[in-house]
Amino acid sequence: MTLYISDLDGTLLNYRAQLKSRAAEMLSRMAEKGVMFTYATARRFTSTENIMKEANISLPAVTMNGAIIVDGKTGKLLKINGFRQGQLEEAKQLIRDYNETPLVYTFIDGEQKVNYLETDTKRIQNYLDNHKSDRTIHSCENYEQLFEGEIHYFVFLNPIIPLDKLNSVFSANKGFCVNQQVDTYQTDEYWYEVFSSSASKANGVLQLKEMTGADEIVCFGDNMNDIPMFKVSDRCYAVANAVDELKAVATGIIGTNENMSVPFFIEREQTPVFEYINHDSIVVEPDVKRFQFAVDKALKRESYNIGTLNEKSIHAALKNYFADDFSQEAKIGGFYADVVAQNGIFEIQTANFGKLNKKLGAMLEACHVTVVYPFEKRVHNKYVKESTGELLKESKPRNNSNLSKFFLELYRIKSFITNPNLTICIAELELEKEIVCADERCVRKRGIHAIKTPMALLKEIYLEKPEDYLYFLSDSLPEIFTVKDFSKTVKNCESKLMLEILEYLSVVEKAGKQGNAFLYRLTH
Repeated sequence: MTLYISDLDGTLLNYRAQLKSRAAEMLSRMAEKGVMFTYATARRFTSTENIMKEANISLPAVTMNGAIIVDGKTGKLLKINGFRQGQLEEAKQLIRDYNETPLVYTFIDGEQKVNYLETDTKRIQNYLDNHKSDRTIHSCENYEQLFEGEIHYFVFLNPIIPLDKLNSVFSANKGFCVNQQVDTYQTDEYWYEVFSSSASKANGVLQLKEMTGADEIVCFGDNMNDIPMFKVSDRCYAVANAVDELKAVATGIIGTNENMSVPFFIEREQTPVFEYINHDSIVVEPDVKRFQFAVDKALKRESYNIGTLNEKSIHAALKNYFADDFSQEAKIGGFYADVVAQNGIFEIQTANFGKLNKKLGAMLEACHVTVVYPFEKRVHNKYVKESTGELLKESKPRNNSNLSKFFLELYRIKSFITNPNLTICIAELELEKEIVCADERCVRKRGIHAIKTPMALLKEIYLEKPEDYLYFLSDSLPEIFTVKDFSKTVKNCESKLMLEILEYLSVVEKAGKQGNAFLYRLTH
């Protein structure tokens, strides 16, 4: 069985050090299905507990770069990979000789503490500011207090000890492991972390493999301290924002941490893909005769007021068009499907996609699902008198290119749009809209009610994989662009919403900042 292990900061978490709710939902759902997932981080459990609580982690987790292994749900200590006494004495002497003020991670009477000397807090002030509510942070007056307890980790923030001296004392042949890196969030801070060679992420990962009985280890990371665990993994993937050194030893490169690439990768690997006939192109020319037959059948049934659910003509016509026969509805997982055809389930949904969430959750476990969105591309408005049916006014056909409503509806089911068993189909329609009015004056008020009748299916647009969404982008989009640049190239659509969906799909990714504005680029 495969055990997936992810680094947190810069890999699973976003740039705000948060686990997005969608990512937590995906990980929790996968855990319920028996997928084994946990994390390996330089953080302590106290700083991961609130971040990861919605992800439903029940396996052991590697913390503090492998120095501590805890129960991922409760934080209960499972294993300490600490220093030997001789190692500690040499480290303590070096610190005293240079009047250094490191953070010292220790256990005192079974409780984890982070000791620091209050005599000099300038270099660790950001750390203290970010951990004000952390009760394990412990101020010490002298070195005797600083070195109290069972020490298992040192952190030197912007150390005053020369780097060559640090490296000579904390060398590998003396049983030490060192991680040197710029802080993920405070980029002006340099971290020099020291722990026992028995406490590396690599050893932590191997210990997790033994604890869980996993057959295969798959790891994800972004920084230098992930290299050891990459080397002992069966497969290892660097996020796109990872350092080059990690990418060089990775099995492959996935999307960025901002786009929740780790849970998406696991979802794709762990989701059984049902048989489905893919379309040769994104845009498919409709079968005109079949659609006309489908409309005629829908109108005939409507006139006799028969049909299982008495759908409106647009919904019924599309059901007829996509069905192999008229025995369309079927119950799957407690829900009725609109159409069960040779190519899976088809759901016709004109609006309120949010209502599909529970339905999709059940149906995507059973087969491929195509959600069809009827888009009113061309509309002929006719105003008729209610009492006599007399034609009061007929306007010129109105063409519609605004896809804002489509992307809004897509946003409502975004937790499923990366599922390999889901296809989105935009059915571009030509309609006659008969607007019933009490009299001529009522025309200005847009009538009493309207009846929409499909005239033709103009185009079928199939979105089967993330890169298909490039269909909506302009060739004039710059290689690196801001939201403002994007808005200029995307007409007749709420550009911010569209960009959010594209980023969610990893079609675009953040590429830095220009002042206060984020920069983006295409990933495909």
